[in-house]
Amino acid sequence: MNKNKFRFWNPHARGFVQNYRYRGLVDELFEQDDMLIPSQFTGFLDKNMKEIYEGDVVRYKFELHEHEWEESFGEVYFHDGCFMFDRSYMFCAVDVNFRLESLEIIGNMYEDYMYDETGKLVKQFKP
Repeated sequence: MNKNKFRFWNPHARGFVQNYRYRGLVDELFEQDDMLIPSQFTGFLDKNMKEIYEGDVVRYKFELHEHEWEESFGEVYFHDGCFMFDRSYMFCAVDVNFRLESLEIIGNMYEDYMYDETGKLVKQFKP
């Protein structure tokens, strides 16, 4: 899978730009501006075969205790050369403490989720 694949959020149109053409490597040459915000493809698909990008919010199962699994969710982001979510689980070094096959996209940080004043990930209020 191509990890050098990107999608672009247009905050003015409140949607993702489809078929946007760019030259060069986005992470080195594309400067984020008010018109287009890049999100890199992680190289992974969720359980519904949807591509997972930075800024997506995923639900997953992790091992709380031996053979005891709990469900949680978190934002996908890039940190220290790895795609991570929920501030602890990494895609690049698959941790046995979470089930990769349980990953499911439930929204994204642009349209559906935000961090509240305490730093907790919550659903955005939509009037």
